[in-house]
Amino acid sequence: MPHSSRLRRLNRISEKALRVYISTAERSGALYAGLISQELKKAGAQVIWPAALQESDAPVGFAAGIEGAGEALVRMKRIERGVRRVKPDVFLAVAWSEPNTILGLRLKDMKGMRRVFFAPPQLWAWGRFRATLLRKGYDALLCLYPREAAFLRSLRLPAHFAGNPLVEHLTPYFDVKRKTSRASRSIALLAGSRPSEQSRHKTLLKGFRDAWKQLYPKDRAIWLFLRENEAKDAQLSLDALDKAIGGEARYRVLASADLAVVASGTACLETALLGTPQVVFYSLPRLEVALIRMLARVKHFALPNVIIAEDAVPELLNPHVGDLVEEAKSTICKSKEARELAIRLRKELTT
Repeated sequence: MPHSSRLRRLNRISEKALRVYISTAERSGALYAGLISQELKKAGAQVIWPAALQESDAPVGFAAGIEGAGEALVRMKRIERGVRRVKPDVFLAVAWSEPNTILGLRLKDMKGMRRVFFAPPQLWAWGRFRATLLRKGYDALLCLYPREAAFLRSLRLPAHFAGNPLVEHLTPYFDVKRKTSRASRSIALLAGSRPSEQSRHKTLLKGFRDAWKQLYPKDRAIWLFLRENEAKDAQLSLDALDKAIGGEARYRVLASADLAVVASGTACLETALLGTPQVVFYSLPRLEVALIRMLARVKHFALPNVIIAEDAVPELLNPHVGDLVEEAKSTICKSKEARELAIRLRKELTT
């Protein structure tokens, strides 16, 4: 896998196995960390990622971040103690922007340990002042796409793009055929990976499902979750005709869906890489939306659009049910365009 090539080279020139300590908390970060750790282990590295520190639900949004600050501090202290005890060759931070930025600075005194940040903070969106902190705290920043690496280098940061691991991970599912007929189509619903996102988005998606079935009663809704246990829990509260799928099985279902309605995040990039037509949305309190518009320098928030800097997929902030339905009606017929986008993204995200 291209993104771990730098670490593999370090491992080959070492007399002993390279020891890599992983620090993350976000579920999307855990997804990437899992893919990276698999490749590092294949290369002979020793990956240190304590099980007790793999499960967490990092908060989203300004208010949620303040509420979760105490939990984050406790987790950071545990990670710092673990790193100082183990003394790894590499400290690999994965996502979890602010806490990992601080950890890089706090661990700067550990001589002989390289500090690497995979999926660093999105300085292109807001908070460019963090560039100084990253420059002091990390030896290398590994970015998710080329445009981000180029931007960070313009800020004199040691940023590189070495491939996005999702491309290779999703390749086996790319050519899954859609078996549904025009009379009965499959609509994938993804409410987000974090519980806080799911609680905000499920009501909206249920409203969309009901409105869509009034128009197309033969279509079926499938709810997709990052974890199998989440899908099992969700199935208990869904309509009898709805299905809930979690874990790796979600990729095959998503690849074969005629349309996906997706909460913005890693899932919308996965959907795009699988070639499935999608409508991306996100919901936030009005105050947070106002703050984002004041502080952020962004035209897009859906990752496929951010990566290629174009309006490749429809994105809606704080939509109503009717907004989702109208976008879905015009998007579900664009399977050819979705596949072309997938091919373009795969080329863009492969070194």
